[in-house]
Amino acid sequence: MKASINWLKEFVDFSAKPIEIANALTMAGLEVEGVEEVDGDTILEVNITPNRADCLSIIGVAREIAASLSLPFKKSKIPVIKEEFGAPEIEIKAPELCRRYASRIIRGVKIAPSPEWLSKRLEAHAIRSINNVVDATNYVLLEMGQPLHAFDLNNLTGHGIVVDKAGSIDKFFTLDNEERALETDTLMIWDKEKPVAVAGVMGGLNTEVTLSTSDILLESAYFNPPSVRRASKALNLSTESSYRFERGVDINAVVTALERAVDLILQTAGGKAGKLTDIHPKPLALRQISVGLSKINKIIGVSLKDSEVQDILTRLGFDNKKTGDTFVVIPPSFREDIQQDIDIIEEIARLYGYDKIPVTFPKVRLTPVKVNTHRNLIKITKDFLRRSGYSEVINYSFLNPSVFDKLRLSPDDKRRNTIKIKNPLRKEENSVRTTLIPALLGNIGLNINHGEKSLRFFELSKVFLPSKEKLPEEPLHLGAVCLKDSRMPSSIWEGKHECFYDLKGALENLMAELKVKDYSFVDTDSCEPYLHPGKSCTIKVNNEVIGSLGVLHPAAAEALELTGDIALFELNLSSLFLHILPKITYKSLPKYPYVERDISIVVSKDINAADIENAIARIDSNLIEGITLFDIYTGSPIPKDKKSLAFSIRFRAEDRTLTDAEVDVLHSKMVSLLESSFKAELRS
Repeated sequence: MKASINWLKEFVDFSAKPIEIANALTMAGLEVEGVEEVDGDTILEVNITPNRADCLSIIGVAREIAASLSLPFKKSKIPVIKEEFGAPEIEIKAPELCRRYASRIIRGVKIAPSPEWLSKRLEAHAIRSINNVVDATNYVLLEMGQPLHAFDLNNLTGHGIVVDKAGSIDKFFTLDNEERALETDTLMIWDKEKPVAVAGVMGGLNTEVTLSTSDILLESAYFNPPSVRRASKALNLSTESSYRFERGVDINAVVTALERAVDLILQTAGGKAGKLTDIHPKPLALRQISVGLSKINKIIGVSLKDSEVQDILTRLGFDNKKTGDTFVVIPPSFREDIQQDIDIIEEIARLYGYDKIPVTFPKVRLTPVKVNTHRNLIKITKDFLRRSGYSEVINYSFLNPSVFDKLRLSPDDKRRNTIKIKNPLRKEENSVRTTLIPALLGNIGLNINHGEKSLRFFELSKVFLPSKEKLPEEPLHLGAVCLKDSRMPSSIWEGKHECFYDLKGALENLMAELKVKDYSFVDTDSCEPYLHPGKSCTIKVNNEVIGSLGVLHPAAAEALELTGDIALFELNLSSLFLHILPKITYKSLPKYPYVERDISIVVSKDINAADIENAIARIDSNLIEGITLFDIYTGSPIPKDKKSLAFSIRFRAEDRTLTDAEVDVLHSKMVSLLESSFKAELRS
C-alpha cells in the first residue's frame, strides 16, 4: 500500500519527519518497507497484514498515525449532493453475497483527461490515469478503501441494476478485453437483460466508460469477501478492487464513499446527479466486547490504569464504557478484525508500545509428554529404514493419471478413481495420489538419468482414496524401492543375488523391529500388475492383506523407461499398526540349553517354504522354539520339477534339559507330517 505524506497530512496534522512516521507505523504493527520520493512527494510503502483491511486506504493509514502519535484525526467533509432527478432501480437477488448496494445516476458528464493534481496523485500511487470519471473512482478507492465502478448508463438495458449469480451464463468479456469463463455461482452485476460486471472484481467491456459517454451509473457496494475471493481465483484475475473486497470493506462507509466520488465527478466532469438508491437489507449491528482490566494487565505484563486504557481505546476510535473492573468496548464498523477480548488486548498492547513492555521470563510448569503411540511407530519405522541404508524421499501428493496405464493397472482398479484438483500446479498432475509407487519410481528414474547405479529410497506418507463421506480416506502408506548394481560384489552372500532379497530382508527386519510376528509372504496369482508375476508376493498380517512386494514388471519398466534390477514394496501402515500389540510382555531368559536339528527335504517346486514352516509351527508341542529356512537348492541330482529345502529346528523345554530320545520322537513326528501333507522326501 503506497501512502503519500502530503495526502496523509490532509487527515492528520503532523510535523514529524517521514522516517519518524515510518518508525511509528512499524512499531504499531504496520511495517513500512520503504520510503521514496516521487515528483517531490514522499511516498511510504506500507505492508498491510491481511487482517487490517481498514488500512488499505489513505484514511486508514492516517487513522493509525493519529492513534500512534496521539493526534486528532480530521474527518473529510463531503458536501450534500443536489438531487435533480430520480433514483436508479436496484434489485439484489443474492443478498447473502451482496449485503449493501448504493448507486446514483449522473447525467451530462464530459469525459476528458483528469486535472493535473488528480492524475499526478494517482500515478504517484502506481495507478494509471484513464479519464476524469474513472480516475475519480480510483481516487476514492485509494483515499477511503472503497472500490467503486462507473457504468455507461446508455448501455445499461432498462437503466437499472440487478445483483445476481451468473447462472447459465458461462462467458463474459471483462474491461481488459479478455473473455472469461464463469462459474454458475459467480456473483455478477446485471442490467435488465445481461451481465455487465463481475461483482467486486472487474466491470464489463459492454458498459465501459468511453469518450462518447454522457450519462453514468455509479456503483458502491459491499460484496461477500469469500465470494469475491472465489471469483478472483477462478478467473485468475486480481484487481485493486478485488484485493480490498476479499479482505472486507467498511459496510457503513459505502454511501459516504459514493457521495465523495459523486462530488469529485461533478467537479472534474460536470453533470447533474440524481437521487440516491441505497439497498441495505440487514444493517450491521456493532458488536460489544467485554474485557477486564486485570486480564489486560496479565496478558500484556504491565500495570495500566483505567485512564490509560480508555485513552488508547478512544484514540483507536473504539467506543468504550467502564463498569467495575470491566470495559465494554464497541469497535467501529471498519474494524471487522476485532472479534473478541484478546483482539482488544492486542490493540492496547501495540498502541501502548511493545518496546515499553518489560522483559520477564514466564513460569512454565513442566509436565511429562504423553506418549503418542502412532507417532512413535512412525519414528521407529523411519529410523530403522535409514539405518538399513534407505534414504527418505518426500514427494508431492499429486500424480498424473496416465501413469496408471504404464503401471498396467486394470480399468476397474480402485486406484484409478482419483480425486481431482481444481487448480493443479501442473495441468498433467491434476489428481491426488492413491499410491506411492509412481513417485518412488520417478525418483529412481531421475537418479538413473544422472548416472546412479545403486539406490535405496523409501517414502512414508498418506494416500487419498475417495469415500462415501465428504472427505476422502487418508491411510498412511509406506513405500520403498531398491535399485541394485549387479556389478557390486556382496560382502554377505558368496554369489550374486537379486535386489528382491535385499528388500525382502529389510522388510522382514522391519517387522521384527515393530514386533510383528504373524506375517507372511504369499505367492499369489493376483499380485500387483506392475510386479513380475514370478518374482512377487502379497504381504499378509494375521491373514489380512496389507501390501505387496516384488520385482518391477519388464513391461512397466519399459513404459517408465527404467533399466536395471528394481524391486519395490508398498504397505498400508494404517492397517499394519493395528496388528501391533499395544504392550510388550517380557519373560525370563531360558535356563536350559536348546537342541538343534536340521531337516532337509525334497518337495515339488510349486510348494512354498512358508507353508512348510507354518505346518511345522502348528505341531501340537511346546518344545519347538524356532524354525529357520537356511538353504534352497535346485539342480542335479534333484529332479527338474522338485527343489530341496533345508530347515534348522530349535527345540527347548522351559523346565528341564531335553534328552535325545524326546527330540527324536518329535523329529519323527515332524517328518511324518511333511511326508503326508507335502509328499516330501528326506534328502540323503
